[in-house]
Amino acid sequence: MRILFYGDSNTWGYDAQSGLRYTERFTALIQKACPEDEIIEEGLCGRTICHEDPYSFEQRNGTKTVSMVIKTHVPLDLIVIMLGTNDAKRVYGTNAASSIEKGMDMLLHEVMDPENYKHASKKPKILVLCPPKMHPGFRDREFTWANFSEEGYRIIENMKEPLKRVCEKWKVDFYDLEDVVAGQFDALHLDLQGHQKIAEKLIPKLGEYR
Repeated sequence: MRILFYGDSNTWGYDAQSGLRYTERFTALIQKACPEDEIIEEGLCGRTICHEDPYSFEQRNGTKTVSMVIKTHVPLDLIVIMLGTNDAKRVYGTNAASSIEKGMDMLLHEVMDPENYKHASKKPKILVLCPPKMHPGFRDREFTWANFSEEGYRIIENMKEPLKRVCEKWKVDFYDLEDVVAGQFDALHLDLQGHQKIAEKLIPKLGEYR
């Protein structure tokens, strides 16, 4: 299978301690375990579902770039989307019940556009992942607290149901990573154990699409 992973810094494999990229990120672990598949990594630090960063990050709006990314990589068998963490930043004024659901609705509208697949023999399956939870130690991490605060933490904690509803609307698959939590260093990004845990969960899940 050709599998496209579309996400943010946790898909990219950001190491919060070094600022570099983990070699053993979950996408690379999946590729190692499934050599017959082609894993296409499209993770971008700061990427949101649908919001424009007002300060420094250009082209981070996932809804505006997803069609271009899909057209770059077709044909595809499966697209795996893991976004939403950055949308919880308080600069965007979002909430889980409305903003996250509407944002994912916009993104899936772009993903499902038949124009993306006119050079492919079939449309891929779509799998939306509920992103990892923040580590509860975020209150002691100055940078994370300043960007997300208590409200941002609650949005990420309560993202499952809004994402699930919009996936049901578009008739695409949804998967909750459940007990996967960010690492302690900045309480926002996965550590190596988190990447390993996602890989262990997704390897059998991806097998359902073969």
